[in-house]
Amino acid sequence: MKASKFRLIFRVVLILFALVYGVSAFPDGWSRFALLVAVIAGFMTFEEVFMKKAGKKERTFFVVLFALTFFLTFYFVFLA
Repeated sequence: MKASKFRLIFRVVLILFALVYGVSAFPDGWSRFALLVAVIAGFMTFEEVFMKKAGKKERTFFVVLFALTFFLTFYFVFLA
């Protein structure tokens, strides 16, 4: 198994685990930290799969989108 395929499988498992744990962790609903882990792992997976052939514009857009999503999720998880 190639390292990239292993990383992809690991991240998909991490996303699924974080989402399942996030739903079942608290009776009120989501575990906020599990949501943050799922967002980060989702972006890492998307970057590895789809950004290999992306141009500079697409990469810049991805970085800006990741930064906004990460900091909004981080704010929701730890500061709100």
